[in-house]
Amino acid sequence: MAKSTKTRYQGVYARHKEGCAIEASRRCNCKPSYWGKAYDRKAKKSRPTAFFPTPVEARNARDDLVRDVRDGLLPANDSMRVKAAIESFLRAASDGVALNKHGRRYRPSAVRDLTGALENHVEAAFGAKRIGDVRRRDVQLLVDEMAPTLSGSSVRTVVNAVHSLYRWAQARELAFHDPAALVQLPAMDAKPRDRVATPAEMAKLLAVLETRDAVPFALAAYATARRAEIRHLRVEDVDLKLGVIYLGADERGRKSRSAQRAVPIVKPLMALLRRHLLESGRPAPDALFCPGLKRGGRNSGMLSFEALQVRADDAWDPKDEDGRSKGQKIGERITAHECRHTCATWLDAAGVRPVVASQLMGHAVPSRQPGAAQITQERYTHVLPGDLVRACQQLETFVLQTTKARISRGSR
Repeated sequence: MAKSTKTRYQGVYARHKEGCAIEASRRCNCKPSYWGKAYDRKAKKSRPTAFFPTPVEARNARDDLVRDVRDGLLPANDSMRVKAAIESFLRAASDGVALNKHGRRYRPSAVRDLTGALENHVEAAFGAKRIGDVRRRDVQLLVDEMAPTLSGSSVRTVVNAVHSLYRWAQARELAFHDPAALVQLPAMDAKPRDRVATPAEMAKLLAVLETRDAVPFALAAYATARRAEIRHLRVEDVDLKLGVIYLGADERGRKSRSAQRAVPIVKPLMALLRRHLLESGRPAPDALFCPGLKRGGRNSGMLSFEALQVRADDAWDPKDEDGRSKGQKIGERITAHECRHTCATWLDAAGVRPVVASQLMGHAVPSRQPGAAQITQERYTHVLPGDLVRACQQLETFVLQTTKARISRGSR
């Protein structure tokens, strides 16, 4: 059985390997690990540190442990392992017991993100540790390991998942600290979304897609819809008689309260939506407006934007199995989110006031508006009656005129 012996540092011990000569009271002939311990009077038991390769590291860890014991930062019940805590937390998040930082239930998409981050990264890194034993250095090492292979936003997703896990654990006295606090994160190296299509280019890209595949891109490009809003959009949310789409009506697809909005339907989108409903056989009012092609699975019959993008890319730039072009390239690829950015650009080019465009986009308040102080923008700039309809007309005029001008130049 492995044996521990005292070192020259107070409260620090050497853990020898099995078969070491120290068991026979001779000089050590193994390479021991080192650990420390501190007595917790409140819990009436000794608290151990993790094992370290050198006695100096064990001494420093014991000093941290002594300070935590003195300040009452150790949990009353520290026997739960990180792996078990993750399982309990994810179950609580799915059941609506664990709430997000705003005090609301986690949406299904947020639970999926938490599951991927915690199970694929956190559990793999220190799932066997006691939840109270994880320190900032552990999370920092994980961040440093992820930084070369993951984007800055992906690393932040993992760190935010650790924040969420420990917020839940602290409320239940499983831990009294957040090891992800003050962790140094890598620089954000996300590629800027500078892909913006012209109205004529967008019409050309949509024309070669099947109607069911063109509609999600059109909703983003002509109606500012987010991906989650499109996935949860119901037939009853699209009122063709009034010419309005109600986005964010389903809470699961709503990013914030401001995301719940009514967006007027411009003519190019109206024609596409009518054709889509006819081809769909006039579905029930509570049916998904843009359903997925497959039932069940991870998407449970909902639209998969990943599969949609693959179909669109193949239509815009057909390639064979070897990646060589096998047909005429229609245009540069664009994603649904880039379509939403495109719509914001069109609104600006059409002369729509920033505060109106902000409401159409589902944003709370625009961060700044040229010529207006921020406090004026936030408190005193309001959408006047008819502004949304007028914005729709401005956008529609811009789209139609720009498209016609492009076609006229091409016919000369």
